[in-house]
Amino acid sequence: MKTKLKVTRKETRRHLEQFHLAVELVKVIKHFFPDLIRLLKQTKDPRNQSYITYPNVILLMTRILSSIFYISSMRKTSLQFNSETVIQNIWELCGETASVDEIPYWETINKYLEKLEPEELQDIVCQLVYRLVRSRAFADARLRNKYWQVVVDGTQIHSSHRKLDEKSLYRVHNKGSDKEYTEYYYYILEAKIVLHPDIIVSIMTEFVENTDGEEAEKQDCERKACYRLMERFKKEFPRLPACFCADSLYACENFFIKCRDNGWRYILRYKEGSIPTIADEYRRLKKIEKNCRKQELDDGFCWHDFVTGIDYKGHKINLAEYREEREVQIKKGERKGETENIKTGFLFLTDLSINEKNVSALVESGRRRWKIENEGFNTQKQHGYFLEHLFSRDYQAIKNHYYLIQIGHMISQIIEAWEKLWKKAALDLVEKHRRIFESFQGIKLSEHRQETGKRFQIRFQ
Repeated sequence: MKTKLKVTRKETRRHLEQFHLAVELVKVIKHFFPDLIRLLKQTKDPRNQSYITYPNVILLMTRILSSIFYISSMRKTSLQFNSETVIQNIWELCGETASVDEIPYWETINKYLEKLEPEELQDIVCQLVYRLVRSRAFADARLRNKYWQVVVDGTQIHSSHRKLDEKSLYRVHNKGSDKEYTEYYYYILEAKIVLHPDIIVSIMTEFVENTDGEEAEKQDCERKACYRLMERFKKEFPRLPACFCADSLYACENFFIKCRDNGWRYILRYKEGSIPTIADEYRRLKKIEKNCRKQELDDGFCWHDFVTGIDYKGHKINLAEYREEREVQIKKGERKGETENIKTGFLFLTDLSINEKNVSALVESGRRRWKIENEGFNTQKQHGYFLEHLFSRDYQAIKNHYYLIQIGHMISQIIEAWEKLWKKAALDLVEKHRRIFESFQGIKLSEHRQETGKRFQIRFQ
């Protein structure tokens, strides 16, 4: 086993030697995000122009690169970026002539982000995504060759037993007991667009804020935030054919109306408690229509079933069901080596048409919602972007850090999925980003201008 690992490492090193990964990063930025530097420069600079050392683009790009290179805090960014080559490369990437030979200190960046209007960065995110969806590179990701899948989910980005500020939400745990305590937290509702099975990027963010000082009711907060997000989405992308995917919380008449009126479609995870009458009708009709089909898997079986045309207050609802039964070998604990029978099942509510040929693909699209939580939020929290870290104690700066992390993650996902770079490299995500940063520390981009300016084609894994 050890010998095999050594060989793999040698092959990885030999494979990556042919690439200057920092150059490849710049090529990705110029190819997929050609407007990024211009958009960053155009943000309104709230600082006194007489006392500026670093242009706004340098401050913003430094923060974006910090997230791309998986650096856990702003203080560490200042330390790890403090080399002549890194400083020159940041100025080069931003198309600026270096006015100082130092990196902006983390406090400088944070003070700037405290003053910058977050809506400016949200607008940049929207413009970057708009260009991506117009690119032919991602056209195959559309559902039924038409609809862009927009996955909506919420997450907590920081919590504390101490009061954060008047905008933070709070909830009381263990009410009435000796263990009662109050948790204060920041919460966001995020819409991400699916461009590729491995590329799911932020398209719009709604910060859920405390407006009346009372304890937050999660369900009420999320629904209201979703409706606000949908209104903003329509203004930013009035002609984008979208299919919204979300959990059972949104299975309600108001959500259906908003989708219908805006020309959007939807696929929602459905739980029978959401709208009981739909569940009753589904159970009755599926016995009559008999659309259930069984399929053999390598380690068990799965079933697809569906019913169409269920009426709910004038809305025609279709329901798709997926169930599976697998024999799974236990790999840990006292029962290691034993086989366990695992049963799972899902229901999806949609206004898209369903038949025997497309029910499997529709279920797969519905199940993709977990990617925003497990591969989107989880990656940003646990695997390099440190989303739950409190980068600032100022709420406006927290919002700006969040948007810059989303831009960094957007760029990162594309370079991570670039088949040419990684197909022969046995590296996890952390190692990939470490190698890119080492390259950024080791080569001067100014010596590779001709290479970064070349047109190229990119294939994704």
